[in-house]
Amino acid sequence: MSEVSEQMKTSEAAKQLGVSEATLRKYSQIVEKVTANPAYFSHVKNARRYSAENLADLKKMQEMNKEGKTLDQAAQELFAGEDSKADELQELKKNLAQKDEEIAALKAQVAELAQAMAPAENKADPADDVLDLPDFDDLEDLGEAKEPDRPLTAEEKRAQVVADMGKSTEEVRRDIMDKVQENAQKARPEFRTLADMQLKPKKTPWWKKLFKG
Repeated sequence: MSEVSEQMKTSEAAKQLGVSEATLRKYSQIVEKVTANPAYFSHVKNARRYSAENLADLKKMQEMNKEGKTLDQAAQELFAGEDSKADELQELKKNLAQKDEEIAALKAQVAELAQAMAPAENKADPADDVLDLPDFDDLEDLGEAKEPDRPLTAEEKRAQVVADMGKSTEEVRRDIMDKVQENAQKARPEFRTLADMQLKPKKTPWWKKLFKG
């Protein structure tokens, strides 16, 4: 059975309440006025229909009227809360929307702070600013200088390894630092003075001196 079929007509509802149809219509008009909702009761072809819940509320209004309250007063106590609940719900929704906006703003601030506090990408290592040193693979071999075009023989490599193994850690470290400083000195640009830039006198070839005179 549908909800509409369970609702009663005015005549049926009036009989249940023990009042006339005119009195029931008066009750209904007072409820619609208090709730500010002309469609508080269901309508079928412009005629009100009453549910079991509607009849229970109207019976309470009758009892309060018998206790000395006017119908308007009884309706205010029973039905005014419906309107206030709707207002409270709207106010609650409004507050929730405002809170959502505040939370979104806080999230944006947190994201900005996290981005500002994060270390900068591709930031140079402070050690790179101190010395622009070549890789150790590019340093000349420690010990005796060798001809750049001649590779080391197997015997020379073994001798070099044996010599390096005999050195202490401090000696190896000192040799490396000396080589670093030496390469840094070589890498510096040379500045010539005005005297260095003067043209030197042209030398007489030896064979002219031999056949002179």
